[in-house]
Amino acid sequence: MSKLPAIDRRQFLAAAAGTASGLTLGLTLPAGSAQAAGASQAVNAWLTIGTDDSITLTVGASDMGQGAFAGLAQILCEDLRVDPAQVKVVQGAPTLVMPAPVGTAINTVGSSVTRGNYWKLRDASAAAYALLLTAAMSVKGDTSPANYSAAGAAFIHTPSGSRLGYGQLATLAAALPVPANPPLVPDSQFKVIGKTVARPDIPFKVDGSAVYGIDVRLPGMLYAVIKHSPSFGGTLSALPKLPSGALAVVPTRVVAGVGRGTELTGSVNAVAVVGTNTWDAMQMAKHLAVHWTLPANAAALNSDQFMADAQALLTGGTPVVAGAANPPGTLYTVEGNAAIADAANTASAQLLDATYSLPYVAHACLEVLNCTVDYRAGVSCEVWAPTQSAKGALALVVGLTGLDVSKVTIHVTYLGGGLGRKAEQDFVSQAVQVAMVLGKPVKLMWPREQDFTRDVYRPMALVRVRAGLNSGTIAGWHYRNVSPSIQGQRGAVLAATGDSQGYEGSNGLPYNFGSRVTEWVSHTSPIPVGYWRSVGASINTFAVESMIDELAAAAGQDPLAFRRARLSSPRWLAALNAVADASGWAAPLPVVAKASQPKPSTAMGLAIGAAFNTVVAQVVEVTKGSGGPKITRVWVVVDSYLTVNPGSVEAQIVGGVVHAINAALYGHQTFKNGAAQVKNFNGSRMIRLSEMPVVSVILMPPPAAADRNMAIGGIGELGVPTLAPALANAWFKLSGKRVRSLPFFPHARMSD
Repeated sequence: MSKLPAIDRRQFLAAAAGTASGLTLGLTLPAGSAQAAGASQAVNAWLTIGTDDSITLTVGASDMGQGAFAGLAQILCEDLRVDPAQVKVVQGAPTLVMPAPVGTAINTVGSSVTRGNYWKLRDASAAAYALLLTAAMSVKGDTSPANYSAAGAAFIHTPSGSRLGYGQLATLAAALPVPANPPLVPDSQFKVIGKTVARPDIPFKVDGSAVYGIDVRLPGMLYAVIKHSPSFGGTLSALPKLPSGALAVVPTRVVAGVGRGTELTGSVNAVAVVGTNTWDAMQMAKHLAVHWTLPANAAALNSDQFMADAQALLTGGTPVVAGAANPPGTLYTVEGNAAIADAANTASAQLLDATYSLPYVAHACLEVLNCTVDYRAGVSCEVWAPTQSAKGALALVVGLTGLDVSKVTIHVTYLGGGLGRKAEQDFVSQAVQVAMVLGKPVKLMWPREQDFTRDVYRPMALVRVRAGLNSGTIAGWHYRNVSPSIQGQRGAVLAATGDSQGYEGSNGLPYNFGSRVTEWVSHTSPIPVGYWRSVGASINTFAVESMIDELAAAAGQDPLAFRRARLSSPRWLAALNAVADASGWAAPLPVVAKASQPKPSTAMGLAIGAAFNTVVAQVVEVTKGSGGPKITRVWVVVDSYLTVNPGSVEAQIVGGVVHAINAALYGHQTFKNGAAQVKNFNGSRMIRLSEMPVVSVILMPPPAAADRNMAIGGIGELGVPTLAPALANAWFKLSGKRVRSLPFFPHARMSD
C-alpha cells in the first residue's frame, strides 16, 4: 500500500477512463448509520485492476490517523490473494449525486469505516478473484481451478509452470459476468486478515512529508486568521479599522446548516484578518480591536447557571409529547418505568443516591482548524480541507458560491486529529467566504485560542443514579442524565427516547438491575456541542460503572465478584474475566484491618462497558501522587468480534487511553458571560511523556469462522469510556475518597 497520492478530480476521472481496458468493480460501502436503518446504499468505492498489474482501491473515508485506509486495503488483499504492498489506496472525491458513483466520499464518524465495510470489501475482492481465475482458465484452456495457484498478483498454472499476471487477464475478466456469491477464503486460511501489517502512512508522518491541511501551499496564496466574538452569541457591531500591514479584514457569517446553539444562521460572529504570512496575520488578529454586541442573555451563559439548571432538571423536566417540538428541558424515558423502579428502591433495605458531574470538554486537536480555498468567480472553487465530511463540504461550497457542482473540487487531506470536530463545516464556510471577497487563493486558520474558546464541545452532563440493595441484590435502578442535545442543535426532530448521544452507554446494560428506568433530559444550555471521541459513552460509562462500584462497596463485596454475579452477557463476562487475569486482580484486603497493618501503596480499579458493538473491560492501577492519583498501569481487554490489524487496533486503544487520561484528569471548559475561560493548553494540562503509564492491550480471539450476520465492533473510540470510572474506582480503593465530579484536577496548568 503506497502513500496516498495527491489527486484532483480531473486526474481522478482520467484515471477512471484509463482503466477501461482493465477490470473495475463497483461496490457499496455503507455510510454511518444508514445501513442499520435499512436505507438504500450508494456505490461509493471501487476496486480497479489495471492492465499494468496495478491494484487500486478508491475509498471515500478520511484518514484521521486511525489506519482505516491501510485496514481496508488489508481486507481487500485476503480474497484477492495479493500482498498489501501491492495495493494503492486512492482518496475518493465527494459528490451530491444520488445514488453516488463509485469512489465518492463517506463520512468518517462513529468508528464505522472498517466494521461497516468488511464484508463489502471481501465480496468485491472475491468477485474480482473469481473473474480473473475464469479468465486464466479461458486463456490456458484448463477449467480445473485446482491447477492454478495465486501469488504476487498472478496465477501460476501448475501443469505448465506458466505465469498469468492479473493485469494480463484484466481486460478479459472485465468482459465476464460478475458472480453473485463468490466463495471467500476460509477464516482458517487467512494470511493477511488478523495479522499485524505495517501501515504505509507512518513513515511519511514521521519524516514530515505527509500533507495535512495546514501544510497546503498554493502560488500567490494569502493567509487569513479568524477572530470570533469572545462570547458565544456575540455579533459584530461594526467593521474594525484595517490594521497597518493587513490586506483586509473580512466579516464572516454563520451560514445555514453550520450554526450550533447560540450561533444563529445569518449572524456575523467573526472576522478574518488577512496578511501575507501566517505570523503577521496572527499578530494582527490578536491585537485587533473589535466591538461586539453581546447577547441579551450573556449574564446567564455561565457555568454556575448551567449547573443550577441541570440540578433543577435532575428532578424536573417536561415529559415528552409525541409529535410536538419538545424544546430543551424535555424529559425522555429511554427504557423502563420510573414508578416501578422508584417503588423497588423505596422498598430496598439500602438506597444509594449519587450524582456524577462531567464538564464541557474541548476537542483540542493537534492540528488546529484550517482550510485553503482557490476561488475564481463564476469559474471554479477548489478547497483543501482536513475534513471528516467531504460531502458536507461540497454541498456547503456549492450553496455559498452558486457554482455548478462540476466546478467545485474538494481535496481531503490528512487530518491532524479529528475526534468529531472536523466533521463540522464552520471553518470551511469561513474560508470560502474570505476567498470570495479576496478573489485569490487563501488559507484560513484558527489560532489555538480560537480552537479552545469557540469549539463545539463534548456536552456537560449531570447524572443522578438511585439504586436499591437487598442483601447484595440490586432491586431497583433509576438513572437520569441531564445534558445538552447534539442532535437537537443540528435541527433534528428527536425520537421518543431522545438523543441517543445523551444516553449512549446507559441503556440496555446486561446487569440484573431488578426494576430499572433510564431517562435523559435535554439541558437548556445553548453552548454549542458536538461529536467527540465516544461522546455519550464517555459520560454515561463513568456514571454507571462508578455506581456499580459504590454498590459493591455498600454490599461489602469485591467489585469484580459483584459484577460477575450480576452480568448476563457472556461477552461482558468473558472480557471481565480476561482483564482480571491479565492484571492479576486480587480481592481487596478486609475493610476492618489492624491499626498496625500498612496501608497499600497501590490499588486497582475496574470498569466495563460497550459502544459501537465492542465490549471493553479496563483495569487501572494507581499510586498516590501529588494531591491525587498517579496512573502506573492500564490493562484493556477489547472484544470487537474480529480484528483486521491487531497492531493498528492496539495503537488506537493506547491512543484512546491517553485521550481519556487527559480528559479524566484535566479536561474541562468553563464559561463566564458566554466567554470560554480555558484558552489554550497552558490552562488545560496534558500528561507528560514521563507520566505515561504502561498500557497492555488484550484482544479477545476472533471466532473460528466469522458470521456476516454478527455485528463487527468499532475501535477508534473504545479506549476512552472505561478509563475514567476505572481510575475513580482505583482511587477510592487507595484513598477512601469517591470522585464523582470530573476532572480530578480542574485547576492544573502545564507549568504544574
